[in-house]
Amino acid sequence: MLKYSTSSTTRTNKSSNVEFSRIISAAVVNKSFRSTLLSDPSKAIAQGYYGEPFSLSSEQKNRISTIREDSLEGFAAKLAMI
Repeated sequence: MLKYSTSSTTRTNKSSNVEFSRIISAAVVNKSFRSTLLSDPSKAIAQGYYGEPFSLSSEQKNRISTIREDSLEGFAAKLAMI
């Protein structure tokens, strides 16, 4: 019998992708969140979206906080490189 084993790295990457997608989705549908995300990513991530926190590691939060972009497209492109 074969067992499928997902490495912790794969699970972490999938989890990160889900959270990054949640961040971008929130920014697409909510102008206020988008504005905060672009001007102060740390604040936007810390506040979460409508009471729902983002499940990110400290390292991910730190890396996101360094993104400086004027457009959501640019922000999303840099987020994808994290």
